[in-house]
Amino acid sequence: MIQSQRDVAILDLLRQQGVVTVQEICAACACSPETARRDLRRLEEQGELLRTHGGAKQIAAGNSQRRPANGSALLEARIALTERVDALVVSPGGVKATSLLVDRCRRAGKPVVAEATALRGATTVVAVDNYQAGLELGRRVAQLAGRRNDGRVVALDVSYPQANTELRSRGFADGLASLNQARVTLVRVNGLGVREAARQIAADALAVHPDVNVIFGVNDDSALGALDAFREAGLDEQRLLLATFGLEGDAARRLLEEGHPFGIGVAMFPEVAGRACVDAAVCAYHDAGLPECITTPYAIVTPDTLGDFYQRDARTGRWLLNWEQVERLATLSPALRQVKDCSHRRRPRRIGYVETFSSHEWYRNVRLAMQERSRHLGIYLEVVDASEDLAFEIEAAKKAIGAAAARYVRGGDTIILDAGATTAYLARALQGREGVTVITNSLRVLAQLRDEHGITLVSSGGVVRRESQALTGRAAEATFQDLRVDKAFLSATGISLDFGFSNTNIPEATVKQAMLAAAREVILVADSTKIGTESLVKVAPLERVHRLVTDPGISAEDRLALSQRGVEVTIAGDAAFAAPGGGGNGLPDRAPVRALLEEV
Repeated sequence: MIQSQRDVAILDLLRQQGVVTVQEICAACACSPETARRDLRRLEEQGELLRTHGGAKQIAAGNSQRRPANGSALLEARIALTERVDALVVSPGGVKATSLLVDRCRRAGKPVVAEATALRGATTVVAVDNYQAGLELGRRVAQLAGRRNDGRVVALDVSYPQANTELRSRGFADGLASLNQARVTLVRVNGLGVREAARQIAADALAVHPDVNVIFGVNDDSALGALDAFREAGLDEQRLLLATFGLEGDAARRLLEEGHPFGIGVAMFPEVAGRACVDAAVCAYHDAGLPECITTPYAIVTPDTLGDFYQRDARTGRWLLNWEQVERLATLSPALRQVKDCSHRRRPRRIGYVETFSSHEWYRNVRLAMQERSRHLGIYLEVVDASEDLAFEIEAAKKAIGAAAARYVRGGDTIILDAGATTAYLARALQGREGVTVITNSLRVLAQLRDEHGITLVSSGGVVRRESQALTGRAAEATFQDLRVDKAFLSATGISLDFGFSNTNIPEATVKQAMLAAAREVILVADSTKIGTESLVKVAPLERVHRLVTDPGISAEDRLALSQRGVEVTIAGDAAFAAPGGGGNGLPDRAPVRALLEEV
């Protein structure tokens, strides 16, 4: 039930924008963030919206029915995004996390457009030329800063270790080098791309280098956070030149308009990027032979030239892009003109947009531009929060991995099942089997198999660790020390070529080591987000592992490297996969497993 005018205002914002942030609700309703979050939680329980990290979004068409207050329909509203959309646009930040969704789209024959950062499996990427723009900005900063401070530049680069931002930093450094390098000192720190984190790390850098006279931020938040730190340190702003890469929203544009110390920046034009993402998705839907990269324009902007590209709307105060001026830029690529020509063709009905940093001005403005372009073309744009959709995708992958791993269990086998969500799905896939003995320290496995008369179920001793529903301690370890079983199915929170497979806590790791020692064959079951990470405790080197069952998100490079270490890799959902036949497991010798991912 809608309870207040504030509820009405929130829902009106959602209808207009599709996605709304807590900050936007606070501005529109003159309320505190705590009040906004409380209202969002209540409206979600009533089935009016879906909360996201930092705000809320509309419930997709076809999922707008009221749902019970226990939130049981929350996952239902996100199920099978790849089935609902005709094309997908993915923003950067957590590329590994979104790879599961991208791979599922690819296998379903749906094109994927990456925004800002190239992504394996994507048809194309819509991005500015980060290195060239950084290079030009660095050269201009060298000219401006080199005219003062006796020609000496001490620059603080507030960066972020991501592919596109690394290129910006490298270009900026090379541009600065146009000065006599003996006159340049460059200090680089990781500001995580977030204002508060940038402020904290910049404060530490300025304590060591109080003579900094140039600050460069790889995005507006990085630059503004470093400026906050500079002011808090009481340093002399008269000698400071602040440069940013983005000019992505009102805050940075307003400061640049005011001038010193904000003196120069790269304008990336999120309005153009958002429109280009939709146009590229339309072209990709028609398999129009897109290039690997669709380069969007940029401009080096100063307080004197900002008005050439943006003007304030007298009524709303919003900054409006001068499209005519932007379309005359030399940095506008032929590919960008090409994708605009696809808009006259038959259009996809629905495009999905996976958003990672919904509270950042760049991504908010890209989203608004995508929504405007989609409305103009008569396309429904469904915006999903990457962190929430990832949770569903990983859960779906675990279910598929468990079902695929169960194919390696044969009649007459004695097996060990480790604790974890994936092994619980494996246990579910064993229901109905005959002549199998399962030894486990998992309360979830015990719950799945307790009524299975064809399975001999053995529980370890031990102390319950509630976080993972695992039995741990010396009693658990002792259960496995005098056993010899056919196979052990173990979970891991980290899989690394150098560190082996690892776990987040010591008590569970020692039980895993006892399980491993008891088994003739060791099979790891883990989703691909675990690959390339190292957790706290090493369980064993990879040479002790015979097989890894994972999802299609694993890269070809990782699969090859694991194979070279002697680890056979099985991909859940790969139709070519067939488990060893026979053994009375009730399954055909060579049954495809593609349905395992399609069923969730």
